[in-house]
Amino acid sequence: MRKQNSKFNTNFISEEGSSLKNSDFFAYAELDNFACYVLADGIEDVADSESAKEAVESIIAKFQEKPSISKGKIHGYLKHANEVLLKAEKYMKLKASIVVAVTDYENVRFGYAGNVRAKLYRNNKMFYKTIDTSLSSEMVSKEMISEDALSRHEQRSNLYTFLGQKGFSPVISGKIKLVDTDILILYTKGVWENVSEGEIDNIFAESGKDPKDALLKVEAVLLDKNLGYIDNYTIAGIYIDKVFIESDTKKKKRRKLILIVSIASVVVILGAIIALYFYKKYTKELKEDMNTHYEKMLKFIEMENYTKADTECEESIKKAESLRNKEMKDLLYHYEQVIEGIIEADEKYDAKSYKEAKPLYELILSEIPYADNAGLSYVRKRLDFISGYESVNLSLDNGDILFDSEIYDKARERYVDAKTEARDIGYEEGKLKAEAKLLAVDQAIAKKDEGKQAEADKQSQNLKSANDMLSAGDEALSKGDFLSARANYNTAKDILEKSGESAGLSELEQKISTADKKISEGDEEKNKAGGYAVTADEAFLRGDFESARENYEYARRLYVKLKDEINTIEMDKKLSDVQKRIDEKEKEESKAAQSEAQTTQPKTSETESSSSLSAE
Repeated sequence: MRKQNSKFNTNFISEEGSSLKNSDFFAYAELDNFACYVLADGIEDVADSESAKEAVESIIAKFQEKPSISKGKIHGYLKHANEVLLKAEKYMKLKASIVVAVTDYENVRFGYAGNVRAKLYRNNKMFYKTIDTSLSSEMVSKEMISEDALSRHEQRSNLYTFLGQKGFSPVISGKIKLVDTDILILYTKGVWENVSEGEIDNIFAESGKDPKDALLKVEAVLLDKNLGYIDNYTIAGIYIDKVFIESDTKKKKRRKLILIVSIASVVVILGAIIALYFYKKYTKELKEDMNTHYEKMLKFIEMENYTKADTECEESIKKAESLRNKEMKDLLYHYEQVIEGIIEADEKYDAKSYKEAKPLYELILSEIPYADNAGLSYVRKRLDFISGYESVNLSLDNGDILFDSEIYDKARERYVDAKTEARDIGYEEGKLKAEAKLLAVDQAIAKKDEGKQAEADKQSQNLKSANDMLSAGDEALSKGDFLSARANYNTAKDILEKSGESAGLSELEQKISTADKKISEGDEEKNKAGGYAVTADEAFLRGDFESARENYEYARRLYVKLKDEINTIEMDKKLSDVQKRIDEKEKEESKAAQSEAQTTQPKTSETESSSSLSAE
């Protein structure tokens, strides 16, 4: 009979303010072993809305059926109230902010959603307070606005959790031990929007033993402000003059036994702790060595010294294996693959065996995403040079073909292109070759009229060159190398036009158009894939994991089609991450469902309870 051995004094004030009807509702039930105090504020701006009343009454009824101070039970009371509002047959959806305080006359626990507030005062100071589940409160926690500005901030009623919503998730506090002379208050936004938190704290810090006096002072401060409009306001005070003290001798003996066993356990565990101390010291030093080698490896990678980075990586792997740190070991193995791959590719690159180096660098690109993109810029820089090298030599070769066909102006354009690109990528040898060929073509142009080769032979050679370039273009097109295909087709076109041959030009124009279309389609699909990836990232950040997964899958299919291995691997990683989030969410929902099922199982016995209910 905890109630008989404690003293809780409750009073409240609830007024409609300037409204036609009061949409606030307060009620409480004090049973033999538990008490429940509930305050709700209807969110709808409708005069006959009864969302607060229905919510409070449903919680009190559920509490009286199964009184408890456990976190799961209080969560169940609030979930039940939420279902009542969702199922209510009204012409509009019922919504409300709510706060519940449940006590066993020795401890108290709070559950809340919305912007109805609760505070606990101890020794004339605020000891605990609830936090509004609103956007403004989030901004206060992130220090975007001050707490003093909260009562006037435009987002103070923008709630992300409240009664009457699907996916309802209330906040449940920990259990708080009560002491004599504690003061508990519950109040709606009609109070805190018009009376500052400092004013409220001062009133209750100086209050006597009668809650009614302090409540009237709060109301007087509110009314003295002479506001043009006052919303519904409700404030309830519970003065805890005496808390319940356990007097069961058996329980005291049991606690004493637990204390003795605990002390014995501490003595036994102490020896294990000492042993663990030295083991942890050893593992700590080992971990520090591993991290030191790891950091050195990263610095050498940044300095593009992959030989030393490989040495540091090997040392870090040894430490990770000794620590049995699987996650770190797996990461370091990926780093090792990348570093050793770069060293092997660099040997070919330094020997100017670019054809052999290129596939090695491309193979490294598929491993780099698993090593935190280490060396990515270095490898891309090398591949860019190789691509430029190939492009320079292709321009030189095409220029030679045009030169041999005596199409000197077009040949000169190719040589100029080769020289410009060689200079841009730092390919000095290619630049010198282009300059030499430019000198040759300039000399040939000066001596163009001196040539004695028969026109028929020239024409034959031109047609052969054009056919060779056309074949090369067809081969490149079949392999999907649309840029090379277009370059070869344009060279063939230049030869035919210079030769005055119109046969085949129409077909050649169509082939050029096809190559241009393929290039454009590739760019469009790449942009489209990027758009899907951005949409997926945004959905992931706001917690819409199903939408994120769908868009990542769209992006991945396009990257596979484009043969973009890096972004395909990136989409695989993101799909794996979002699937983990979906699985975690399903597990949480399954656990919540199981917990709710357990709370609805009937008890074999029910304690007789009496209640006192007071409501406006």
